[in-house]
Amino acid sequence: LRDKNPAEYATVPKYEAKERDIWTAETLMYALSVCKDENLALAIHLSFSCSLRIGEILGLTWDCVDISEEAVSQNKACLYVNKVVQRVSKEAMKQVDKKDVIFIFPEDSKKCTTVRVLKKPKTKSSIRKVFLPATVADMLAKRKHEQEELKGIIEDEYHYYNLVFASSTGLPYGAGSLRKSLAKLIKDYDLPEVVFHSLRHTSITYKL
Repeated sequence: LRDKNPAEYATVPKYEAKERDIWTAETLMYALSVCKDENLALAIHLSFSCSLRIGEILGLTWDCVDISEEAVSQNKACLYVNKVVQRVSKEAMKQVDKKDVIFIFPEDSKKCTTVRVLKKPKTKSSIRKVFLPATVADMLAKRKHEQEELKGIIEDEYHYYNLVFASSTGLPYGAGSLRKSLAKLIKDYDLPEVVFHSLRHTSITYKL
């Protein structure tokens, strides 16, 4: 007797995509008014005003940010989105020969099977110029000033990667940290439960 596959004539249930829950603009503004985490607040502002993904936010470098006095005064402050920060498997890195990887950050641990990298976006359409509201430009200017002060204080102990989102020692800020901070904000203020990517959907919906 030949082996038979019992699932051969089974009817596969249709997949029904569930709409992602998003905040209204009003809820987002309230969340910002009570948010005390400066990294999270800046990330929410960038996600909402510029429709940025979390990897794009964490991959921002100062050479791609124009917040000069001239740019701000002429309402031309902007970002150039051309890279993302992402965690990738070390094994996958070997198989693709580090394709599209711009920089590999120091490993957290030799035992870790993944590594954080700065890489090109998946598609060319993701590379874009985005204009900044004056309020967000001011927040970025404040962030840059604080980083410069910190570098002056700890000097050689600061790892300078030119990142907008960096730890107190200059290392890249993790997506998990932002997601954890957002989850805490939601819990503390009984806000509708959303994931960070939902903020980009809020942005696009509001703009439409």
